[in-house]
Amino acid sequence: MDKPQPPLRKRSIQERRTWWTKTVAPDQQQAEFWTQTGFGLNLADTLVENAVGWMPTPLGIVSGLVVNDHSYEVPLATEEPSVIAAANFAASLTARAGGFRAGASPPLMKAQVFLESTKNDAENALELERSALETAIRSSLQSLESRGGGLRNLSWSRLKEPALLTVTIDVDVRDAMGANKLNTLAEFLSPLLEAITQGRKLMAILSNEGSRRTAWSEVCLPFSLVARGTIDGQEMARRVALASQLAQHDPARAVTHNKGVMNGISALALATANDTRAIEAAAHHYASRTGKYQGLSHWECGGEFLKGRLEIPTMFAAVGGTVGVHPTAQMALSLLEKPTAPELGMIAASLGLAQNLAALLALTGEGIQRGHMSLHDRRSQQPGTSP
Repeated sequence: MDKPQPPLRKRSIQERRTWWTKTVAPDQQQAEFWTQTGFGLNLADTLVENAVGWMPTPLGIVSGLVVNDHSYEVPLATEEPSVIAAANFAASLTARAGGFRAGASPPLMKAQVFLESTKNDAENALELERSALETAIRSSLQSLESRGGGLRNLSWSRLKEPALLTVTIDVDVRDAMGANKLNTLAEFLSPLLEAITQGRKLMAILSNEGSRRTAWSEVCLPFSLVARGTIDGQEMARRVALASQLAQHDPARAVTHNKGVMNGISALALATANDTRAIEAAAHHYASRTGKYQGLSHWECGGEFLKGRLEIPTMFAAVGGTVGVHPTAQMALSLLEKPTAPELGMIAASLGLAQNLAALLALTGEGIQRGHMSLHDRRSQQPGTSP
């Protein structure tokens, strides 16, 4: 009988890699590739539990994305063949019209503490202690306060169903994503809130809702630039605007419309070691803010121009967390000339609008499959791949 093995978390990463190879029984090509991914194992072991190695994702460049008169080389990490090709096409097209105009809100995030079984006048008790609560919050956020961030608002509201009192702390997190800072703050504040309200903490955590941390991007293209094949520019612009309108009224179409917007944004998040799940969740929540799921971007014809706009939550970090320790993420941010978090959000929003433009031009012109499948065909013809 084989000797019982310790759980994976108690084995070294080299022992886990041996276990992986023995368990999955790779063929020769897979084994060779797996051997090549045996880099940075100490970092992998630091970043995640039960690490066995890396799942490399191709890293490519969108060249010449013009945002606020500055041309960026934008790194994207994605396995999808058409994403970078489409973004490069749109970047080149929009650059001929002066590129994108973009802006961003301050990097506000919120922490929430949910309390149950509070006394009836808990809200009044909190108001009486507002000054003490704000002082305690600021003491927990000294590093942010010293950099111009920190507490921006403290509020509370009562839910009828379920019967909970919610305390919300809005914080300017500067160039961080803010998750660790806000989670620590919420936990730190909980005992004080329990004492004031005579309630019990159910949970204390940040919210990824993101509606107060957005970036927007706009572009204005003369009809002549969007002509495709035998379809003149005015007709193409009309089709793009109509497709945009469709995404406002048909939720099923809006889902795919927004997936196209997120193709580049998520790939940029991955390339810079940002939290792709939080960014995607916030975007899809934002798409539902009216009570109906709708397209995130808007296109319309005005005069002789096709005009597009995208506003989206952009909870990108430029410092801290994995961003601060992942070597490739650090190089990606260097390629982007070390932007602040709001600047990175503006690049992301412009990239999302570029991806959306390329998709809509293809969909309403030659159809998505012609260019899309040619890239897939090229990939399937490479040695060692299957169609």
